[in-house]
Amino acid sequence: MRRLKMLFLSSLVLASFLLFTGCKAQKVQAQMERSDSTPLVKSDLLSEFQNELTQIVDKVSPSVVTIFATQEVQMQNPFGEEFPFPFPFQMPPQERRSLGSGVIIDYKSDKFYILTNNHVVQNAKAIKVRFDEHTEKRGRIVGTDPKTDIAVVEVDAKGISDPQQRVARLGDSDKLKVGQLVIAIGNPYGLERTVTMGVISALKRSIGVTQYESFIQTDAPINPGNSGGPLVNIRGEVIGINTAIVAEGQGLGFAIPINLAKWVADQLIAKGKVTRGWLGVVIQEVTPDMAETLGVKEGVIIAQVMPSSPAEKAGLKVGDVVIAINDEKVSSVRDLQLKVMKTPPGKEITLTIVRNGKEEKIRVKVEAMPEEVKISQAGPEAQDIGLVLRDMTPDEERRAGVKGVYVSGVVPGSLAYQSGIRPGDIIISVNNRAVGTKSELMQAIDSARRLGRDKVLLLIRRGDTNLYIVLNLR
Repeated sequence: MRRLKMLFLSSLVLASFLLFTGCKAQKVQAQMERSDSTPLVKSDLLSEFQNELTQIVDKVSPSVVTIFATQEVQMQNPFGEEFPFPFPFQMPPQERRSLGSGVIIDYKSDKFYILTNNHVVQNAKAIKVRFDEHTEKRGRIVGTDPKTDIAVVEVDAKGISDPQQRVARLGDSDKLKVGQLVIAIGNPYGLERTVTMGVISALKRSIGVTQYESFIQTDAPINPGNSGGPLVNIRGEVIGINTAIVAEGQGLGFAIPINLAKWVADQLIAKGKVTRGWLGVVIQEVTPDMAETLGVKEGVIIAQVMPSSPAEKAGLKVGDVVIAINDEKVSSVRDLQLKVMKTPPGKEITLTIVRNGKEEKIRVKVEAMPEEVKISQAGPEAQDIGLVLRDMTPDEERRAGVKGVYVSGVVPGSLAYQSGIRPGDIIISVNNRAVGTKSELMQAIDSARRLGRDKVLLLIRRGDTNLYIVLNLR
């Protein structure tokens, strides 16, 4: 298999040479034949490449499964909140079935552990895992992590032959390079174990579908149903979990790097949840204009320091530019987020910052991310969505020119944060109904939840501008 890439490239070079020579068909045929009827190297290379490719697929395919998840969806009142159904009538829930893929990453104690996407099994009341057309078993969710769109499903392996041979071999996604050959295996539209091939188009992509993103981009065709299936290198190692596509484009597929997926999966298997490191800062990219003003070439700038956070305790300030963590360069928000996320709570890290044009080092003791422990900052009425709210004073309403509810804090990583709400925003209306107090705001959100809605439309004032934001409630 190690020769696969060399064979493939050699075949392409030779085929291109023959194509562009402009030789006549009979001349090309004469060149490809020997007196002893032995094929030239071209035929040997293509045949060997084909054999190597089929061997990879044969080796990896037993690790790939089809996942059927059944969700119970609460139907919404079609007449709207203005015309509620008379008590005690309630629209009955309906079942919805989703289809995805998964890859077996571990086998122990007669159980398979299957890696897939969170969106494949989210809120599922029943899961079935199909190993082949004759074998289907019930699955159990071990744990999910919406922030990376990773989930682990457990299945009883009794009765399945050669279970250890079904465990996929995992590669090292930190060593990937653009242009490397990859194979995607999954179940697009229910067509089981479909194989597609392409190259790595880009690395460390962010497309805005999860909180922690560092996607592998590939042109290997990926379609609905591929979600959760493996992206494989030419050594037959899983180097990514296929996750997303751009519906409007072609050759735009995205996979979660296996190193990140494995880090999440190991925690889900061990304790059913993911514990992340947390600094307690809001950061943003340093643009070229900002870099010139700040006197730095790259890094991320701190826009907000959360009260009582590790960052505040260590002395980090708004305006500090973080250029390195533990002497490793920080070039983007994603770099810092992922490195801090993987730092165990209680461990100290050293940040290299630029403050007022001078470089200095600050040691910070990382803590657990607040949404995974008790959130003491948020009031009970806003705790589950991550908002800290208060009523506005008459003077504040006059200065802002609007009446609404002031957002005094947003828990990083929470539903509110992911929806785009930021401290200092003023919430003016919910689903186009004006709210003037915190109580009115929470009543509107509670009402939407009672109707089975997963999101509400907020109109907020940010600075001198009004804008709409969709707040996810789950």
